[in-house]
Amino acid sequence: SKMADCLSLLRQYNIQKKEIVERDDLIVFDNTAWPRNARTNYTVYKSGQTAKEYYTLESLLFLLKNVGLSHPMYVQRAGNQNIPVIKFPDRRGLLAYLNGELDTSPSIDRSVHLEMGIPAPSSKRSNDEPHREAVKKPRLESEEMRADKQRLVVKLEARKEGGAITDQIRSLSDTMSVEKIAAIKAKRLAKKRQTIKTDDDIDRVADHGFLDDATHSILKNERRHRTRATVIQSSTKTFSNIFSLLQTVKAREEGKLHVDTGNKQPVFPEAKPLKPAGYNRYGQERFGKEATGEFRIDTTGTYHGMTLKTMTEVASKPIPEPVHSNDKIQRQDITKPVDVPKPHRKDNRSRTPIIIVPAAATSLITIYNTRELLEDYRYIPSEDRKKAGAKKVSELVIQRKKPHPSISGQTITSPFKVVDNPLRLSPQEWKQVVAVFVAGPTWQFKGWPGVLSGGSPVDIFSKTKAFHVKFDEAKLDSNIQKWDVEVLQISKTKRHLDKASMLRFWDILERFMTKNFSDLRF
Repeated sequence: SKMADCLSLLRQYNIQKKEIVERDDLIVFDNTAWPRNARTNYTVYKSGQTAKEYYTLESLLFLLKNVGLSHPMYVQRAGNQNIPVIKFPDRRGLLAYLNGELDTSPSIDRSVHLEMGIPAPSSKRSNDEPHREAVKKPRLESEEMRADKQRLVVKLEARKEGGAITDQIRSLSDTMSVEKIAAIKAKRLAKKRQTIKTDDDIDRVADHGFLDDATHSILKNERRHRTRATVIQSSTKTFSNIFSLLQTVKAREEGKLHVDTGNKQPVFPEAKPLKPAGYNRYGQERFGKEATGEFRIDTTGTYHGMTLKTMTEVASKPIPEPVHSNDKIQRQDITKPVDVPKPHRKDNRSRTPIIIVPAAATSLITIYNTRELLEDYRYIPSEDRKKAGAKKVSELVIQRKKPHPSISGQTITSPFKVVDNPLRLSPQEWKQVVAVFVAGPTWQFKGWPGVLSGGSPVDIFSKTKAFHVKFDEAKLDSNIQKWDVEVLQISKTKRHLDKASMLRFWDILERFMTKNFSDLRF
């Protein structure tokens, strides 16, 4: 009869829950075996484009044994054992076939030549071997083993009786008799019973085989997990702060000793009188003119915002005498106040970042759809916005939303100004330009400050972050390939992917602004 192939046999054994034995480099199905790397006729996903590839018997069996794992965990475990991995597209159909849910599969190649199985190596014992096992051979004991066994019996008997055996004790000298040696030995054994007993004798018995066969087989297969030494060790905790803790406790205990031993009452330090309040620059209203004596100091004056020349002119002018009435100080009316120049006003320039978008209708991002794309993370073509009634504006302000850095669940917004006609920007506004969306042609940068000869915008991209929006299937412009431009790809149909691309835009821009535009608000 025709012998079954290894794939069919693996499916049959898996459905019937029969045992599949792995022995040496073979996978054994009862009386038939195949090498682990035997090729099955189940083709690998998309392998027919060049030459067909087939899964090995070992990889299929490994998948059945690890079917409960997730695919990433299965791939990692198979890679650690150097076993070929079942590709994810083949996983469901292959398991359905091996579990009997499908009678066949389109991935099975019936025309390929398969390797035939070989007879499984016999692992059964011969008829007379059980008889030889039943009649055990007497254990051969060497002289050393017998001596060790005898010494162990003597030690165990000595522990039971609580004293030392004097039969095997010889006199060391005339001054140290046998009885004295036995007394010392009994004292040592009594002290040893109070300490941790060692397992040296038990280990020695196990090594030489003095225990019965059942106990010896158990000890032989034992694997020591932890010992008395490793139990008290810790690999994850440190006790470097124990000394500082002890010093704190010691200082606290010493602090409790400062008590009077006569009346057993704690000694408290005497209350010190409160010192008068010193000078406070924010409480100068407390100081009246009488506190300045005869120095005629105006305690309400200020030199804030004055130059050195102005301060000298003000100081040279006499300060009017205060008028005293009923021991109360009244301020004299000053008909001609001193002209104090106002301090120079600080630069109140705008701190709102500016983004430039192309004015070309061929660009995917224009002033028409900027708000939907950068603020709502949703691409709408400019033509659709025009048809919906959107009007052309020269500039607009969008709000960038991001999570609050300290309050969970809340968001903060930052304004960004968007323009499509950069020639109308002032020199001060050019310092606020943080990003530009590039369409591709060099004429987009005509008239821009900082453009090199020939219209190359390379110098602009060193000061401003450049971006280019394109469809994922469209060809990249040749100029974009040469320039330092971040490419943002969006899909023509999958609008749920727009958000990831726009979040990447904001992340790149925020890192660039943190490094180069820290004075702006974002």
